[in-house]
Amino acid sequence: MKAVSYSEGKVFTADIERPKGDGVLVNISSAGICGSDLHLLNAGVHAPHVAGHEIAGLTSNGIPVAIEPIISCQSCDSCTKGDYHLCKEEFYGMGMSINGGMTEQIIVPEHCLVPLDKKISLKDACLIEPLAVALHGFIRTNTKSDHRVAVIGSGTIGLAAVAAAKFIGCKVDLHARYDHQKEAGEKLGAGSLEGLYDRVFDCVGTKETLNLSVRTAKPGSWVVLLGIPMEGIVLPGMKTIMNEIKLFPSIMYGASSGIKDFEQAAKLLALNPDIGNTMITHRFSLEDSKEAFRVAQDKSSKSIKVVFDPKA
Repeated sequence: MKAVSYSEGKVFTADIERPKGDGVLVNISSAGICGSDLHLLNAGVHAPHVAGHEIAGLTSNGIPVAIEPIISCQSCDSCTKGDYHLCKEEFYGMGMSINGGMTEQIIVPEHCLVPLDKKISLKDACLIEPLAVALHGFIRTNTKSDHRVAVIGSGTIGLAAVAAAKFIGCKVDLHARYDHQKEAGEKLGAGSLEGLYDRVFDCVGTKETLNLSVRTAKPGSWVVLLGIPMEGIVLPGMKTIMNEIKLFPSIMYGASSGIKDFEQAAKLLALNPDIGNTMITHRFSLEDSKEAFRVAQDKSSKSIKVVFDPKA
């Protein structure tokens, strides 16, 4: 079967054997290219195994599922509290340290499966992973419907944060760099930045966006880091201290609320299935992996989320 990977800065499609072993067999319907895939590709540090952690498909007995792409020890203090994304005992990330879902089939532990409502198109269901990333930040900072929310950055995670804010019932405004991203944000219900906010979600992580985030936050409020500051966290010191701005780093997803963030994200997408039409801009076959990654990196292509369709 076909599978996509990247190593030493090069993307390629290879023929691999079909998966064997314990677990549940899933026939992949959609697999998204994440910003982290692009970072690892450009850094040349990804091992040459199957890529992809934004994954959805059908089990061998016909159940539509999204796949939560992390496997932890399930027994340490972090895991038992629902913070299995912070497990330091035994942790594997699909598409990162073990084979992922940019392929035709995958075998995963049953606990990684999140059954989906029939309202959700499996071609769009790979979006549940980035939606869960965004929702995790809202849940961990106890964001409520009466909070004013600003989202800085309008790639996939930024737009997912807009969708998460609307799901919770917040008024949300978006800072977008490109017109096509601004248009997508407006379709999801975002306005333009104005005034100060109870929660500011920085979905980029650069010096410039962190500066804007702090200056947009109300005194005593939260700046939530959904984007990864690859060059370190640089904040406007006086503004941060004088306004007692709280910084909350948020990564991946878990179940600290008692419900999996992934399950909440699946519910979000079921309530608003048109999110897929707004966020997914390009689809490719597995054979077209080089072009898919090129488009995902090329802002002139007006891409937001680029998705592989193994059946194409």
